[in-house]
Amino acid sequence: MRYATADEAKEMKKYVGAAVKEAMKSTCTKSQRGAVIVKNGEIIGRGYNKPTIERLCDPCIREDIKDNGRVELCSAIHAEQMAILDALKKGKPLEGSRMFHIKAKDGKIKPSEDTSCTVCSRIILEAGIKDFVLLHKKGFAIYPADEFNKLSFDYFLNK
Repeated sequence: MRYATADEAKEMKKYVGAAVKEAMKSTCTKSQRGAVIVKNGEIIGRGYNKPTIERLCDPCIREDIKDNGRVELCSAIHAEQMAILDALKKGKPLEGSRMFHIKAKDGKIKPSEDTSCTVCSRIILEAGIKDFVLLHKKGFAIYPADEFNKLSFDYFLNK
């Protein structure tokens, strides 16, 4: 992982802004998430986390689980998955692209330094997405997809 340079961060803000707009569409009561996939300066996929079975969300059956453990209990499709599906439905190749991911809670953007979603990290890696970008307190963190995948498993193996 490395942090974006000032010039890179300036360019990234528009893509993060698009991911924020996606996150605000989410009806998830635990955490709103948004993602966009960018290739050659074009947003090719957009997504937000979206429950498929709303009744499981009132109250959220995972509210007391503070990480991405027991993800199988959640009926939502993750923002990352929705963005990948969106790009594929449009016939956009994902190879070499970059995914931007944002987290919100109660309508406010939150830095996210957890690389804890093994489900999404595997799909991102297999889809050929080159980099995954998270907003940290220190700035935009850029993870190569293979490193992001490894860190997502390390998160649980090193607990």
